[in-house]
Amino acid sequence: MHHRMDDPDKQVLWWRAQQAGLTRREFLRLLGVGGTAALLAACGTSQSQPQPSAPAASAAAQKRMFVKAEEPLIKVFATELGTRWDQASEYITPIEQFYVRNRYASPVIEPQTWRLKISGDAIEQPLELSYDDLLNLPSRKAARYMECFGNGRTLNWEQLGYDVRGGNWGFSAISMGEWDYIPIGEILDRVKVKSSAKQLLFWSGVDGKDTGRPMPMTEVLARPDVIGLAHGLNSRPLHSDHGGPVRALVPGWGGAASVKWLTEIRISTQQFWTRMHTKEEALIGKDYAAERSDPRDEFLGVTPGDVQGIGATWLNVKSFLTIPLVMRTSEPPERYPLKQGEVPVVAAGPRTMQGYASSPWGVQKVEYSVDGGSSWQEARLVPPGGEEYSWVRFDFPWDATPGSHVLMTRATDKKGNTQPDTIPFNELGILCNVVPKFEVLVK
Repeated sequence: MHHRMDDPDKQVLWWRAQQAGLTRREFLRLLGVGGTAALLAACGTSQSQPQPSAPAASAAAQKRMFVKAEEPLIKVFATELGTRWDQASEYITPIEQFYVRNRYASPVIEPQTWRLKISGDAIEQPLELSYDDLLNLPSRKAARYMECFGNGRTLNWEQLGYDVRGGNWGFSAISMGEWDYIPIGEILDRVKVKSSAKQLLFWSGVDGKDTGRPMPMTEVLARPDVIGLAHGLNSRPLHSDHGGPVRALVPGWGGAASVKWLTEIRISTQQFWTRMHTKEEALIGKDYAAERSDPRDEFLGVTPGDVQGIGATWLNVKSFLTIPLVMRTSEPPERYPLKQGEVPVVAAGPRTMQGYASSPWGVQKVEYSVDGGSSWQEARLVPPGGEEYSWVRFDFPWDATPGSHVLMTRATDKKGNTQPDTIPFNELGILCNVVPKFEVLVK
């Protein structure tokens, strides 16, 4: 029995199941066998207990989750919208089609009331900026891709046979934008960072009280002109769904590092631990030894016991075709173009196949196979793109003959990294960049 996840009540239950450590398979089994009561019991709660701990964004029936229209996008979860990658063709993703990954509902913050506080024991001059103050600082414009760590998670279920937990994104959690941002170096110069600085924390606290993520100060100082505070996207003020009026921008790292609705930056001599790199966006599994915390560290909404793996940082090289993935094991999200187990159909004859490839270090080449991996050829890269922090389009000719086919793509970046055939298991199924297989039925 397959349960759809577009029911708001079911989305709340799935959120609770995730917090209890249940996998998607366990969640669906319990729901099918014993219903809500069995599922709540497994989560350590009951129907009679109050549930104030569920996030505000899970109350989908009472509250609007997004500011922009949902309809052009795949609804992965109550607070998650995925790009229709099977319809993509542009180099820059239109805002209407840009993916959204939230934990809570998108807040709307008026620029005139917005303030940013920069504080901490590792700076000499604390600072507070208004929106106008920020815009008066030197700004830059750059094309950068934004990608959720969970992009490609679907391949864990469909190709690797791993039972992981998280949203069924397919390849919908990646978009390319033209960002207007203030380099973080402009801020650091004004607050005078001490040599003892260990971490920088980007903090929101607006959408939820536990929204924020730290970075090692060494990483920040290595890229003071690349990392920044974004205030515009695609030549428009930054949209609320994408973190407006101001969000962090950390190219090359997963989207969680680019904290939305930024209100505070703290620079400290100690480490910070948050939900967004312990309970979520962390590599947890036997191949990943847990990071070590210090009693002097600051825990924001988490405990030392929540540090069970390694916080994910850099993205990796990926590629995909603009064809929907067949989802046999996993359940397709709402508004997905295919039903569970359905194979996309194309007409026989010559055609041009298109796709996208990305890497923080730039894409060197993309190879493709139209015979399930028996032979490989090099695709044509379509400018612009291919530089560091950007994606690039590619295409290749295919004379589609009637029958079932498996198409595959394999990208290599400018650092020499090539997509692998398999990766070690991690509980959240993040950073899954295995060579994807696209099934197609030609008629």
